Amino acid sequence: MLFRQLGHITSRRPSVVIGIWIVLLIATIQQAPTWESVVENGEFAFLPRDSPSVIAETLFRETFPDHSVSSSVVLVLRREARREGLLEEDYEFIRQVVVPGLRQTIGFLEGEDEHEEDSKDADQSLVRKLSWRETPHIGQLYDSPDGKASLVVLELKSEFLDQGNAALIADVERFLRERRHIATSDPTQMSIPQGLDIAFSGTATFGRDIIREAKNSAESTETWTVILVVFLLLIMYRAPLLAVIPLLTVAVAGAVSISLLSIAADLGWVRLFNGIEAYVTVLVYGAGVDYCLFLIARYREELEAGANIEDAICVALTRVGSALAASAGTTMCGIGMMWFAEFGKFQQAGIAIAFGLLMTLCAALTLTPAILRLSGRWAFWPSVPAQRPATGAGWVARPDKFSRLLAIGWKRIGRLHLRRPWMMWLSSILGMLPFSILGLVFFGHLSYGLISELPDTAPCVQGAAALQAHFPAGEVAPVRALVDLPLRNFAKLEKKPGPPQDIVDFTENILAHGDELGIQAIRSLADATGGRDIGRIPAQVIRMRAVKDFATEEYPTITRLDLISTRDPFTRSSIQEFHNVREEIPELLPESMSGATIHLAGETANLSDLKEVTDRDQVRVNGLVTLVVFIILWILLKKPGLCSYLMFTVLFSYLATLGCTFIFFWALDPSGFSGLDWKVPMFLFTILIAVGEDYNIFLLTRIEEEKLVHGPVEGITVALDRTGSIISSCGIIMAGTFSSLMAGSLVGMDQLGFALALGVLFDTFLIRPIMVPSFLILLAQGKLGIFSRLAGYAPEESSGDNAGTAESAV
Repeated sequence: MLFRQLGHITSRRPSVVIGIWIVLLIATIQQAPTWESVVENGEFAFLPRDSPSVIAETLFRETFPDHSVSSSVVLVLRREARREGLLEEDYEFIRQVVVPGLRQTIGFLEGEDEHEEDSKDADQSLVRKLSWRETPHIGQLYDSPDGKASLVVLELKSEFLDQGNAALIADVERFLRERRHIATSDPTQMSIPQGLDIAFSGTATFGRDIIREAKNSAESTETWTVILVVFLLLIMYRAPLLAVIPLLTVAVAGAVSISLLSIAADLGWVRLFNGIEAYVTVLVYGAGVDYCLFLIARYREELEAGANIEDAICVALTRVGSALAASAGTTMCGIGMMWFAEFGKFQQAGIAIAFGLLMTLCAALTLTPAILRLSGRWAFWPSVPAQRPATGAGWVARPDKFSRLLAIGWKRIGRLHLRRPWMMWLSSILGMLPFSILGLVFFGHLSYGLISELPDTAPCVQGAAALQAHFPAGEVAPVRALVDLPLRNFAKLEKKPGPPQDIVDFTENILAHGDELGIQAIRSLADATGGRDIGRIPAQVIRMRAVKDFATEEYPTITRLDLISTRDPFTRSSIQEFHNVREEIPELLPESMSGATIHLAGETANLSDLKEVTDRDQVRVNGLVTLVVFIILWILLKKPGLCSYLMFTVLFSYLATLGCTFIFFWALDPSGFSGLDWKVPMFLFTILIAVGEDYNIFLLTRIEEEKLVHGPVEGITVALDRTGSIISSCGIIMAGTFSSLMAGSLVGMDQLGFALALGVLFDTFLIRPIMVPSFLILLAQGKLGIFSRLAGYAPEESSGDNAGTAESAV
């Protein structure tokens, strides 16, 4: 009744419907704030607040505000060709050009405190401190042990994903570019010495690069989504207006969705992360075009049956409206289950994508038929429908060549199903089984590396490689162990003759287990240099510096140890070693420090918590998605056994897709591949399970309709024949839309785009046309024994006959 009334409204008052959408579009765009002002950046910012690393990071910032560097820009100056390393002219270049030039560029003056450098305007400057090889007492730490590299470090006040960092980094890059070719005798204006390489590293550089690449990827994804959809629609239907109608529908739905989401984020109703617009756009375009094409296909069928335009639209909406709503509802409910995740990004994605799909469904059920009504017979131009002379009331749409070719193919597959259903079913199972096994085996083989998400050409990736080539890998992001020992005062140790013995013992205990824990050096009250030889600096001076760096008068019971790992802190092995550190380091406390509480902060601690949280989310969300989709199928089909099989097919397809994706990206880079990005399994499962059942719902809804005329067996093949072309077309378009995620440069989005496109193709050309119909025919023919009997079928001697009056399997 609802869809019949909707059909009457859109077919009789199309101008009103279109006008409402135009007003809504203009109003939301005008009221929406800029997207950049409402989105949040990063990964760790979305961890639950009760995560151990978040608690430790908060304590660290409170305890050591002068040392809790929010972010940094690191210049790595290196000379690789010379065995002895940097030349004296290189050091002179740093002294005479780089440091003074940076001070001038960022507005810095040398401060009165021998340890600090203060900005001209402390309230406005992003820079807290500039450190290099001539910084008092610790300058030697900025020279590499092999003598081939030296660091200049800008410590910033801002977070590493603060978008304001980009301007500062650009100023520094511009300053260094200007130093490349300068002919002058002025030593303060000398050019970069020949053979000296300068690379950018640091967390602020990484943050700038990840924001830039995410923005570029989102823009590329949106552009290529439109291009691919238009191209595929024109190839398939060769009707420009027929391609424009779905595209216009999803463009309006997408724009309204993004605008409303930004308004909601500005009001504090939802949180949005940078890059979520790419996911919303891809799902809106992919699913929206599918909805439009299913409606247009049924509209064309009604025209071919002799209905006039108004009646054809009304009947089409009445017949497919419930199927579209059920399909979209399944997808929305499935993806919406991400709201129950602990990790904030998954929650946001669930809300935003589900909302985008809701707006797309509304547009497909109202805007599309309204445009079709106004377009009339010209919607199919240049294949303008011919009048039907027999009735005079309607006209016939000429099917395009692509649809006719697909129809021939599906008729042949239907006949093959009738002749050899066992062969069809087993071939589909056995063909995908090896990849499903691979997907199961490598399910947890994931990459949590932040830098590995970026392309090799990103400045921070090249800078990290330069840094790790000359300094310990763990120097990039040490683990900060905060030790809180009640009744102890670590801030009153600078006048004592030696370092505190309990900290010395604790440090030695940890280093004794260094191989097991993956720790190669420790900076603490026991040794502020971490075992580095920094020249003839008096021990008392070093000890005073240690107390200043690793203790504080505001929190005298707390001291800090910087644990330097032997491996890249962003690798999977480092995360495992951190688990060992978290479990074993309390056992290594000396007896004199019994009762101390240890908090572990730092990027590796964040990654460890991220893995634990997302692992829990994977189990929770996957279970909820499976349960909710199954319940929806049960409500629609009222056959729990069949619903269980349909869930098996999409789960089987998911594992096969995961296995193929893993093998594909491993084959591209066998030595450098560290696993699929950690976000891929979650998004792939949620989207693929929900979207995969869409096509099953469309097929089974049509089978219910055809079985009343053709019987339970032939009804299956007739439904396959009549829906094969449109479902295949929709699957190709959906896969093409998902593949647009690969247009960007972020590795994780490349992997997800490939996996989603492949998974949809599996569902379109293996699951839906082979694995599902062959099983239904075997069931209807009574060849599955007890399963057929439970479904209400008796065994038949003839596998090709219709089941007559037997109850349909669907």
